Amino acid sequence: MQTEEKRWDILKKKTERYERRWNMAEDGSHIIAGISGGADSVCLLFVLLEWKRTRNIHITAVHVNHMLRGEEALRDERFVEELCKKHGVPCRVFRIDVAEEARMRKCSEEEAGRDIRRACMEQVLRESHGDRIAFAHHQDDNAETVIMNLIRGTGVKGMRGIRPCSGIYIRPLLGLRRREIEDALEEMGQDWCDDATNHQDIYTRNRIRNRVMRELEDINPKAVGHIAQLSDKISELWEYMEAETAKYKKRCFVEDEDGWILKKEEFLDVPDPFRKEIAKSILAQICGKEKDISAVHVENLLGLMEKQPGKEVDFPCDTCAEKTYEGIRFRKGERKKEDNSGLFIRIRVFPRENGEKNWPDTPYTKWFDYDIIKSRPVLRNRRPGDYILIDRQGNRQKIKKFFINEKIPKEKREIIPLVADGDEIMWIVGYRQSKAYQITDKTTTIMEIEIYGGE
Repeated sequence: MQTEEKRWDILKKKTERYERRWNMAEDGSHIIAGISGGADSVCLLFVLLEWKRTRNIHITAVHVNHMLRGEEALRDERFVEELCKKHGVPCRVFRIDVAEEARMRKCSEEEAGRDIRRACMEQVLRESHGDRIAFAHHQDDNAETVIMNLIRGTGVKGMRGIRPCSGIYIRPLLGLRRREIEDALEEMGQDWCDDATNHQDIYTRNRIRNRVMRELEDINPKAVGHIAQLSDKISELWEYMEAETAKYKKRCFVEDEDGWILKKEEFLDVPDPFRKEIAKSILAQICGKEKDISAVHVENLLGLMEKQPGKEVDFPCDTCAEKTYEGIRFRKGERKKEDNSGLFIRIRVFPRENGEKNWPDTPYTKWFDYDIIKSRPVLRNRRPGDYILIDRQGNRQKIKKFFINEKIPKEKREIIPLVADGDEIMWIVGYRQSKAYQITDKTTTIMEIEIYGGE
């Protein structure tokens, strides 16, 4: 009678085939592994231990205590240290206050934690002269990422999900389901740590995992596998698009003595499916950070190509694009002066991802609803007929009358700076903001305007 093959043996064979398919590591490599103590990272450690036995792989484990869960986090830390010690694996532990880091970086704890974990592992890679960094992502993680990218708004690139290999990063478990991992560990009698927050809908990914994915698998139990197959096909498509995008970009985006310019004639010859990818690639290159570039930035750049020469649009990282007769020219740094007052205008545009409600409490920095702004805001002085909206019903007040009501001396009225959207006043700097441009519950993108300089 033939005995049933053990789950751990099946898992080992699957990871061996997956590793060979993607050529993740050479024999004798030094791999830095992120070990949180959860089932997936514990499984990763045992997979790497098998590689160590058969292929002379060297392993260094890295555990990051986010200091978010008190005694539970210390329990995970001790568990990982003891597990690594038992199996003769060096372990580096980092304790970092992720909540404080998130506050300083002005981002979510989820994003801060992800960046910190990667930075710690890269540090250990450099210090130990390692070759690869291994993450414990599995097929369920990949499906959740594809869904999350889809609902946030993504292009072809985002539909690839998590890649098995990306530079120095490898993910040996990406061909496995979560339940395969847990079943194999249970069969071995190997414990792991359960993070209670994973069962709470406090992060976007948790809500997708605990609600959306369960519904999808109720509809079709093979949903996760089908999403994984789609992400592989999309990845093949993206490789082709990326190569073609680079060719077209080289023709239409050039550098001259005045900087970088996107040439209109050459750009309009590019097939439509590649234009958005070129625009995003250009903005990522100019701004220096792809993660700061959203769909609205790409649309704004494409829209600028149809504007009259002289029109300008601001982008992240202190970047400005100006429409010229040749196309679109980019520049970094300070804004041009709009008047002779010695003041400057600094503009920052960002998505309203976390429902921000803490408006800047300063007379010289304001937030505006970016989605309703018609043209590039400019800093100027008063002109005849200027008005500002004083309520949500659309009632106007002339700037002249506002100055009189505020008892502003005549000699000061001509030098008080105004921020204008075309002919409409958005902000009487230091005094009043137009009701028409204020943030509402429907606002999706925020424009922050700061006025600085002068006496």
